[in-house]
Formats: sequence, C-alpha cells, structure tokens
Amino acid sequence: MAHPLDPLDANELERAVAIARDVLGLAEQARFIEVSLAEPEKAAVITWRAGGSAPPRQAELTLLDNATGEAEVAVVALDAGEVVSRTPIAGQPAMADDEFGEAADAVRADPGYRAALAQRGIEGDQVDLVHVEPWTAGAFEGAERRLARAISWLRSSADDPNPYARPIGGLVAIVDLNTMQVVRVDDHGPLPLPEQSWTYRNGGGLPYRDDLRPVEISQPEGPSFQLDGNELSWQRWRLHVGFSNREGLVLNEIAYEDDGRLRPICHRASIAELVIPYGDPNPTMHFKNVFDVGEYGLGPLINQLERGCDCLGEIRYLDAAHVDSRGTPVLLRNAICIHEEDTGLLWKHSADVTGHADLARARRLVISCIATVGNYEYAYYWYLQQDGEIRFEAKLTGIIHTAGIEPGSPQRHATEVAPGVAAGFHQHFFTARLDLDVDGAENVAYEVEAAPLPAGPENPEGSAFVSRRRTFARESDAMRDASPLTARRWRVENPARRNRMGTPVAYELVPGDTVSPMALPESQFRRRAGHLDHHLWVTPYRPDERFPAGEHPNQAAGGDGLPRWTAADRTLENEDLVLWYTFGSHHVPRLEDWPVMPVVACGFALRPVGFFDQNPALDVPPPAAHCEPA
Repeated sequence: MAHPLDPLDANELERAVAIARDVLGLAEQARFIEVSLAEPEKAAVITWRAGGSAPPRQAELTLLDNATGEAEVAVVALDAGEVVSRTPIAGQPAMADDEFGEAADAVRADPGYRAALAQRGIEGDQVDLVHVEPWTAGAFEGAERRLARAISWLRSSADDPNPYARPIGGLVAIVDLNTMQVVRVDDHGPLPLPEQSWTYRNGGGLPYRDDLRPVEISQPEGPSFQLDGNELSWQRWRLHVGFSNREGLVLNEIAYEDDGRLRPICHRASIAELVIPYGDPNPTMHFKNVFDVGEYGLGPLINQLERGCDCLGEIRYLDAAHVDSRGTPVLLRNAICIHEEDTGLLWKHSADVTGHADLARARRLVISCIATVGNYEYAYYWYLQQDGEIRFEAKLTGIIHTAGIEPGSPQRHATEVAPGVAAGFHQHFFTARLDLDVDGAENVAYEVEAAPLPAGPENPEGSAFVSRRRTFARESDAMRDASPLTARRWRVENPARRNRMGTPVAYELVPGDTVSPMALPESQFRRRAGHLDHHLWVTPYRPDERFPAGEHPNQAAGGDGLPRWTAADRTLENEDLVLWYTFGSHHVPRLEDWPVMPVVACGFALRPVGFFDQNPALDVPPPAAHCEPA
C-alpha cells in the first residue's frame, strides 16, 4: 500500500499536468515551475497510520503564463481529476531549470551583448564558447518584470569542464524571462581575459598518485536495513524517505522502537532554505545572493548517483521524478542513496579489576543526495545512529564562483586564485525545518546553557557551575543565537512522558559550526532573508508555514516567512512545535580551493536527553570476529 507521503511518480506527475491543462485551459506559453505532492496535513497522516483511510492524493502546481506574467499555485486531486484550489502569486515564482538555458541563449544572441563581447576580442565562433549564467535578480530590479542577471565566462573549448577559469569582467546582461529578451546590458569596461583554463580532470595535468591500495567494503549477508517502497527500517529506527521538488531529500515519521513501542521523534525533517550571500562589491558581482531552495528548487538539480563513486558499500537507491517547465516528466534514477557506515568506537571501557575490555563498534545509517547548483555541489547526509542520535551534515564542494579583475590588483573582498581571477568572500546558510514530535505532539521547548556560580557558600572552591534553563513560553522568547562558549543547547521535551528518574523525556538540538550573516540588517539581502536574524526560531506547527523566507522569495521585497509569522507571538507551551535552525559555512576562498574545492562540512545533531532509561546501544554486540591479538 502506498504511503500518503510518497513523492509523486512520473505517472502521477503526467496526470497532474494533464488535469491542470484540461481544467484550467492553460495557454501554450504556460510554464510548470514546480509540480510536487501536496502533502496531506499531519493529522491525516497520523489517522492513516492508526488504521484510518488514506488521504486523497493531490498535486501542487506552480504555474506561470509567460504571455501575461501571471502566476498561481493550483492544487489538483489526482483521482477525482479536479482542481481543488487556485491561489494567485503576487510576486515572482522560482526560476525553472530550463529557463536558465533559454536565458543564456537569449543573451548570447543579443546584438548589444555581442558588441560588448567584441570589445573584449570575443567574436565569431568564440561566442559559442561563452558560458552565460543567469542569476535571480534579488530585490534590485523590483518584482513587476520577471528578470534575471546574467554574468559570463569564456570556455577554452567546448568540452572545458571549468567554465569559471576565464571570467568576462565588467559585463552583466539583464534578461526578461517572460519574453526571453535582453532588456539592458551593463558594461563596466573590459578587463584582461585570463588565459589559463585550469582544468581539474586527470589530476589537473599532474600524474596520479601511485601509492593508494584498494579499500573494499563488504557486507556478504547484505545490508542490515530493510526498504519497503519509501519506508525504511534499520535496527530500532523507522522512517519514511521523501522527496520534494523544492527541498530535495525529506525525512518523515522518524521514530524509534523501544521495548516494543514505536516512539515518535520527528514528523518531518528537511533543509527548507539555502541562501548564499556574496560580500564582493565588484560591479559585476555586487548583486550576487541566491535562495537556492526558494528561488531555484533543489529537486531538479539532484544528481543521479553512481555506485562506488558517490556512495560505498551495500547500497540501495531511491529514484525521484520532477517535470520540466513544459510539463514533461523527468525521471532521476538513483537520486537518493541509502547505506551503512562503520564509524569507529560506539562505547568502550577497560575494567581495572578484571583487565577485560568491553566495547562495541559504531555503525550508522546514511541517507544522502547531492545537488549541483551551478558552480557548487551540496551533498546532504542524514545519519541515524545506534545511540539514538540523529545528525545532519552538508558537504560543500564544486568550483568557487569567480569574477574578472585586473591581475595583481589589491583585493579586500575576494581572493585572487589565479591571475585576473577573483573568488569573492561569501557565506552559505542552511535552514533546517524540524517538525519534532518527541514521544507525542504536545511538547515544550527550552534552552540550557552552562553558567559558573559566584564565589560563596555554594561555590567554595570556585569551580562549581550549573546548567540553566530558559523555557520558551512564546515565540518572542525563542529567537535565539548559538553560544558555543556556554555550551548552549535547545531542547524539546514531552511533559506527559517520563523516564525512569521521573523527568520529562527530551531531545536536544546541538549546534555545529555556524556563523552570523555579514550583510548589514538594512541591506536588500537581509531584508529578504529575515530568517537569518537568529540561529533558532520556534513556532507552533501550521501546515502552511513551510519555508522560512516565505513561499515565493524570488524578487520579493522581504519580510515574509518567520519574521511575519512570529510577529503574532503565539504561545509555545504544550504545543505541536517546529524548530527552525540556521547553520552555515563562512568561506574566504583559499588557493587550495582552486580549481576545484575540497569538501567543507557543517551541520548539527539531535541528541536524546532522558528519552531513554539507559544507554540504548548496550545491546549492540561486540565485534568479536575482528578483535584479534596484534
């Protein structure tokens, strides 16, 4: 039986498009910006899980009429063949994947743009080698016209894997995406064109190392997890693996089987937004800030993974599907990878009295996908561990984004990684949406952090410290920032469920590496990305509050999403709670990041605190077959 949260397959996508065309009478120019499962409300899924009827399968379509510029969101019932609702979009929907290629062609064909290329000595067949990259326009150009800003590089050849080695400095084309016409060319003056192509293939011109010996990962009896459709079980863990056109990988109904009872932990977990602001005021690049989830959508950009390359071991894959902007289904094979990893010690102790060492080795379940967004790869890894911990890690790699400069000129906001090639300082901010149900839906959120006691009778030696609690009664209490020096954590507890010591069961969010935004609060980027004002927000669950920067951030003025919702200052105690946690990577490019960047990782953990009555990994057997005397 299908799960209500199963993503739409290719047949359902095709039917959703057909219903929309037939019932709405869509114009020939209509674009299907996004078609995804209209996820049933949480209560309907819980009712189905308890034996009730399955909620109807519905699709949510974001539609754009290029002729009129009007956009809307329509929900269609797949079985009934009906349109359930239609909601106009006041601003601009996200850019569809194939709009990028069409806009690039329009730029290369524009006479004004070609004249600017000619001033830089790029003419004739060379124009075909110009790599044009349209970026969303932010709030710089308003929202009346659907626009993109295109910047360019010159490839050394048609099969050059690194288009970012030879930036065409000083040149920006503004494209109307509805008409696919260039409306303006901003030319800040030619700059020298770098000569070297800086390939990274085949060792970048260096001989490969010859001192690596094979490492083989073998599970002769197969993996320890079971996959039934999109429902996944591994040891005590149970969950559903989903896929969203906008977010990519989504995990649903994460639960842990404990003493015969299935205990819910998180109803839905995803990375709901990913924003990248650049800090280089170079006139070709000053506008660069993107909302990769809200302005583009990660789903269509997910890689089709290859066995033995992206994942190692005994692997199972899940396919995914989306539609191109003309409504044709596109199948992504091997979009999501599931496998196990050995991660070293799980626990160990050597007893002084007996001289015997007891230990268990740690194994974790890995659920991952990789998206290529222009120059960057974002690899998402969700880890389920044997000690009840859930981890998320984003791995960043790819090619750093470049701009043309005068070779050797001083750079305060960028690193010159090659003569005339500057990589601007920038940041990456991921926002996790965590719909937690810690042993049930009625929870309380609070903050704990360490604090030393003042000298006195309670602290005679000066070494005593306590863990202080701050309960979040309302949304205004829960706008908080990371504080690693005080070991600040954020917990969600269930007061109605108690552990063997009589305290409420809880999970805590443990921040990893993060950073604050460097853009000023009054900047157009910060106005649009108000969710970055704090690392943590807590809101009561509402099915229509899905994305921290709002439903449609493309060319929006700002103020939507978390800042707007939390202005109501709703109560949080004994509520169904959603945690929004923003973490990030601060990137001042190095020479070592060129011409392709080694992986940099960032993330967070969800750790049980009194959720279990003891170490839940005591029953992991020792690795006796591998423990041999040296």
